[in-house]
This record gives sequence, C-alpha cells and structure tokens, in this order.
Amino acid sequence: MRLPRAAAVVVLTAAVSLPLTGTASAVDLDCADFPNQGAAQVVLDADPADPNGLDSNGNGVACEAYGYTSVASTAGQVAVQPTGGVAAGDGSSAGQVAGGSGSPLPYVAGGLAFAAAGGAALAARRASRG
Repeated sequence: MRLPRAAAVVVLTAAVSLPLTGTASAVDLDCADFPNQGAAQVVLDADPADPNGLDSNGNGVACEAYGYTSVASTAGQVAVQPTGGVAAGDGSSAGQVAGGSGSPLPYVAGGLAFAAAGGAALAARRASRG
C-alpha cells in the first residue's frame, strides 16, 4: 500500500513541475541587447516569425531605427595574421541563438529524476518508520 502512495507523490510532483520547465529557457531580446544591427539581424534571420519584435515595420530589417553607436577602427590590433582554416563543426546547433531555447527534454528529464529521487526518499523514510 505504501508503494502506490509513493508513486502517486512522484507522478504528482512531476506533473506540477512539468509546466515550469519552459520558463527556464524563455528569453526576450530587444535591440538594446545586441552590440550592433548585424547581430540583431542574425537573430531575426534565424526566426523570421520575429517573436522578439526586432522588425517593427515588417520589412525584414532588424533594429533599423535603433541608434547603435559606431565602433572605432580596429586597424593594427592583430599582431599576427592567422593562417589556416577554422573548425566549423557539423551544424547541429544551426538556427539556435545564444541564450535561445533548445530542447526542453533535459529540463523534463532532470525534473522527473528529481521528483523520482524525492519520492524514493519519502518511501524509504516511511518504510523505516513502520
């Protein structure tokens, strides 16, 4: 009889924590969050639905009215000219932006594991009493 009650506690805890997993990865970006218009454009191009509202007039250009300050010339900052290629990877993170939301699966799995551990501890404590 104690095992079904512990299982119910685990399932209830998981059900309560499951809707909260999305809030950990929610990010709202504004034009002020980007160092320049080009960086904002990359985010807009990655998700043309524009959930962040970077393209206020819908013409496909991000943050065009935002007053980014110009950057001083960077000439002479590189002491040694780099040679060779750069490892580019396999593109598995294509379409994701820094701080963007990936798969919620790790959060769900972590929540379920945490809930299961809590349920197991509760069941063990109750079993030791009786």
